[in-house]
Amino acid sequence: MISGRFLSRLDWFALLLVGVLSVFALLGVEKTPFHPDESTYLFMSADFETWLTRPFSLAWVPQVETDLRTRYRLVDMPLTRYLLGFARSIFRLPPLQADWDWSKTWIENQIAGALPDRQLLYAGRILLTLLIPLDLVLLYLIGKRLQGEITGIIALVLFGLNALVLLHNRRAMAEAGLTFGVLLVLCSLVCFPRRAWIVGIALALAVNAKQTAAALLPLALFALAQSAWQAQDLSRLFRLQRIAESWVVFGVVFFLVTLALNPVLWGHPLQAALAGWNQRQQLMQNQLDDFNRFYPARSPEELSTRLAALIANLYLTPPAFAELSNYQADTNPAEAAYLAQPGHNLLRGMAPGGLMFLLTLSGMILASLDLKRVPCDKSRVIILNLLATLFLAAGIFWLIPIPWQRYVMPLVPLVCLWIAYVPGRLIEVGFSRG
Repeated sequence: MISGRFLSRLDWFALLLVGVLSVFALLGVEKTPFHPDESTYLFMSADFETWLTRPFSLAWVPQVETDLRTRYRLVDMPLTRYLLGFARSIFRLPPLQADWDWSKTWIENQIAGALPDRQLLYAGRILLTLLIPLDLVLLYLIGKRLQGEITGIIALVLFGLNALVLLHNRRAMAEAGLTFGVLLVLCSLVCFPRRAWIVGIALALAVNAKQTAAALLPLALFALAQSAWQAQDLSRLFRLQRIAESWVVFGVVFFLVTLALNPVLWGHPLQAALAGWNQRQQLMQNQLDDFNRFYPARSPEELSTRLAALIANLYLTPPAFAELSNYQADTNPAEAAYLAQPGHNLLRGMAPGGLMFLLTLSGMILASLDLKRVPCDKSRVIILNLLATLFLAAGIFWLIPIPWQRYVMPLVPLVCLWIAYVPGRLIEVGFSRG
């Protein structure tokens, strides 16, 4: 085994890398190409002040025509707009006064006040980009428990230099909060498996960043049950009782946090939730129709096409600056300048991306084979990460038919862990033999 002193040095080295990669991410915030959805989130960030001062005014009311802001509250989860509102309050900036209208031209939206100025956009982006250092620390802790410090270091480097992270997690959109939430859930399950209230808070924050994180609900219940079942000196009946208690605590905390963050539900919870579901389904259908209209030869209704798109988005395709080509002529100069900067398109393409895909599969297979060899605490972490990968991939594959690149972001941290597992294992073996 590597000495404790050397392990401590590796931890410090990991923190140094976190600092370097965080600076790199922050330096590129201003040069990141604009996405019109950033306008929508900055427009809706006005809810932050209302949530703090008059939360009941945000509640959905039946038999009243749903306006634009209420529709967004029903469809989108609130955490990102609160974070952006908090960022505005720090910089003392007002919210964006107009939402982006996709039926209008770029110039028309700019005239209408839907294009955020440099200061407002930067304020929102800088706060969400500051989640990347937290992501790196959480990823290192998970990788350290999964295989060792070397695996954690390789994983955080892969994540910090990942082209998808550097694009999507710098923008004033939901991906930054979702990625952080997914890592927070994994870290809570790995490091605090018997603290149901911590797991409940973590999953609530993840889901309230974006609904995709709900795919981790079965994992949370499984992990809590496993931890309760392994309690020593307890009969089967008491173990079942412990499982029930942990699930109740988890459920209550998750429900209360979610309810507190969503005052749109306070007036008529069940009716508002149903209205939100219907609005969300309509939005997904509209997005699917738009995709089929712009790309008729790439229909995502075929399962094979959807699987190919999932793999391509994770490993092969260059950073996707936009999902539709409405404003391609307006954004091309910024996109070309962004890609010209070193480090913004690393390991993308058929050869490097294909290698990363093979390493991901190899890492998952090697970890599965290690289950019988490693101690119980590590085998538990391996199982949790395998299940997290399975649940998130299945959720994205089955529930999100639109093959947009930013929708695969919850899988990126797990991909980095599995890629790092193979070299991490080889290096650890080399040290142990030395």
